[in-house]
Amino acid sequence: MKKWLSISIVGLLAASMAAGCSSGKPAATGKDNNPAPASAPDKTGAPSASSAQDELKDKLELNIMAISYEGGGWPANNPMIDYLNKKFNIDLKFQWISQDNYKEKLNVMAASGEFPDSFLLMKDDFLKWRDKGIFLDIKPLLAKYPNLAKQLGGEEQLQFMSPKGKYYSFPYYQIETQTSFGIRKDWLDKLGLQMPQTLDDFYNVTKAFAKQDPDGNGKNDTYGFSASLLANKTDFKHIDQIKAAYGLVNTWGLKDGKVISWHSQNKELKDFAAFMAKAYAEGVLDKDFAINKVKDPQDKYEAGKVGIDDVVPNVFYQTIEPNLKKIDPKGETVQLLPPKGPTGLQGTATNAITQRIVINAKIDAKKQDRLMKLFDYLVSDEGNTLTKNGIEGVHYKKEGDKYTKLDAFDKDRPILISAWYLRRFDLNTQIRLWDDKTMVDNVNKWFKNSEPFKWTNVAAGLESPTDTKNGTTIDQKFMTALIKVIMGEQPVDSLDQAVEQWKKDGGDKITQEYNEAYQQTQK
Repeated sequence: MKKWLSISIVGLLAASMAAGCSSGKPAATGKDNNPAPASAPDKTGAPSASSAQDELKDKLELNIMAISYEGGGWPANNPMIDYLNKKFNIDLKFQWISQDNYKEKLNVMAASGEFPDSFLLMKDDFLKWRDKGIFLDIKPLLAKYPNLAKQLGGEEQLQFMSPKGKYYSFPYYQIETQTSFGIRKDWLDKLGLQMPQTLDDFYNVTKAFAKQDPDGNGKNDTYGFSASLLANKTDFKHIDQIKAAYGLVNTWGLKDGKVISWHSQNKELKDFAAFMAKAYAEGVLDKDFAINKVKDPQDKYEAGKVGIDDVVPNVFYQTIEPNLKKIDPKGETVQLLPPKGPTGLQGTATNAITQRIVINAKIDAKKQDRLMKLFDYLVSDEGNTLTKNGIEGVHYKKEGDKYTKLDAFDKDRPILISAWYLRRFDLNTQIRLWDDKTMVDNVNKWFKNSEPFKWTNVAAGLESPTDTKNGTTIDQKFMTALIKVIMGEQPVDSLDQAVEQWKKDGGDKITQEYNEAYQQTQK
């Protein structure tokens, strides 16, 4: 994981099209699922004219560092690396660092002053080093790379978190309303229940799922819903819709023009905690919610042990539903819109695009240009197809209008660039050429249905030095108090003390800093 490898990134998809299966060369495309013919004019922005070839005559080594998740990164001899090396006359190397050690690795590099040519950063590290002269301002260069200007969210996203007039990073795209509740419709039908509309409905349905043997196995072995904590244990996962229904803000929100934290919303917190405590005490909420790993609720849904889960739609159709069908062939899931809270509020899990890709300002102009050419290609029509599906004839084949995945796709995982590093703003970023059209339509419908329920963190792109330094510690302390209430170990009113302690430990200072930063954005 800690040695330089040839290329990788975040992902789910890759794409490509070729003049012939044997060549392994992707052809230009129009829309993702409608490849253009091989004779279509080049839309990629990749070098093609003789002058452009002259710019590529010197072979350059490009080093990129990315976060590695399950399964690690690409080995040095991956076909995707070979293809890009040849296309751009480069020796492309990726240093794959596991998510658990990534921050530590960055700090070591910062101490030595030796950063890679390009690397991925989370919000805190980006803001920490943004004004240190480490990152290349890409704004003056963008005119030469039209795909980067067009396909990465435009000026708003390129400017995000940089000083006015500077573009110090590219965004790592995440679908804002990426997740949605899915509910076992076959369980509803078996128990004679209607789709829940309100939180009260939600509770009654999930209690029935827990108590009325919806799977018909004669055992008391199901829960209504589950949850987990985030990896850093500062918040919950899988139940944002319940928090939003009670009027809690998404970490940070606005009230009367001021930035507030959910940690300071006494009434809303106590209402939410009372709901969760009741669900826990009555066996409606998964008893292991506080020790679950992030993916455990999904695994339990797939295993038929939970009736509602917060899922990513494309992952649902590609993975969760097939796994559920193996357990229960009659299992049927439909989308459940966020339940309405006591005052009619609704919201769903909403991502902020705070992961950023930067280019090292210290590398020479030739390397800067070659990286920009590479990145511009990756978000072009052709590059988007390549990074979502792989190389035609290697990772998939095309016969007429039909596309078929080949075994090498799962072995080579050509999607890692798109999945773990750089990809265009594309709702279908996780959809492949061979995916069933009905499934694709269903995924897009889920995304469209969730769009009206955005629940935005207003401080996502703002900086608070105190939050960066101490926020995780005081948030974890607060979560410990909240979990004790939910598990019945402390009364609900004890949250008043937890709120005051959070403020005293640094919450008030963090709130002040975020308000000052927010006011600067309003000028």
